[in-house]
Amino acid sequence: MSPLKPILFLFALSVFSCSNETYDESDDPDIEETDPDPDPDPINYTPTTLGDYWIYDVESTSADTPAMNFTGTDSLYIATSTANDFTYQVNNGMDALGTMNTLLVNGSLSKTATTLKYTGTLELPIDIPITQMPAINDLTIFDLDASDGEILSDMSDSFSEIIDIQGTMVPIEISYALSTTKEDFYPTTYVNGMTYTNVYEAVLKLNISVTGTVMIFGTSQTINVIQPQDVLTVRYSYGGDIGLLRAETTQGFQLSPEVILLIQQLGATGTVTTASTTTSTEELSSYLLN
Repeated sequence: MSPLKPILFLFALSVFSCSNETYDESDDPDIEETDPDPDPDPINYTPTTLGDYWIYDVESTSADTPAMNFTGTDSLYIATSTANDFTYQVNNGMDALGTMNTLLVNGSLSKTATTLKYTGTLELPIDIPITQMPAINDLTIFDLDASDGEILSDMSDSFSEIIDIQGTMVPIEISYALSTTKEDFYPTTYVNGMTYTNVYEAVLKLNISVTGTVMIFGTSQTINVIQPQDVLTVRYSYGGDIGLLRAETTQGFQLSPEVILLIQQLGATGTVTTASTTTSTEELSSYLLN
């Protein structure tokens, strides 16, 4: 036998052995690979399928305004829905009892995987006969990427009105600032006796000031009607794969001493509300998601 043949034989054997030792099943096209740790589905904080609905227990209390003492329920449901935009309706087209539900149905919402934004109007909780409601564009309700304490939205504006104070027409200027802030995130929390997970909490605040121009002893003067103050604070929470869980609201106002004195000088008759505070809660009691 040629001495070259045993060498070639041994070389071929070693190559064959090495190829067996380094064989990987992934090289076999007939073997199906599986992901050992697939990514979980993203958490959906805003279900928007037609037919989805949420029932809330609503309770309101006020020592100043008897009409604001009540309990009831809000039935909130998806009215329209496209890929990223949707609207709510409540109580078969009637008014909402809860403050947060009132906000939600008075506009439209747009969402991404991590944000929810609102465009619509906001009623001012003050006992002044104004005809305008501020327009709100892209108010961020939540942002899952925001840090605790981070301001989500901050917008401000002003507008003019003319109101009747005891038969005297008074031009007024209303300035407002509306903001939302991320507060906290809870792995679990309890609402109305139920446990929910992945709960996002934020706060909405509305601060306003009102000035008026009046004739006092033949001289035009600008007076404070409402000094700068928070007239609305809503602390609200959203649950993962559920939606709005709870909202706790404090709303109220206090007229300035200047305008109270003016009302008295104008000979006001009857009862004039000079200050009012109302607290209310909306708590999820049941829901159906398709």
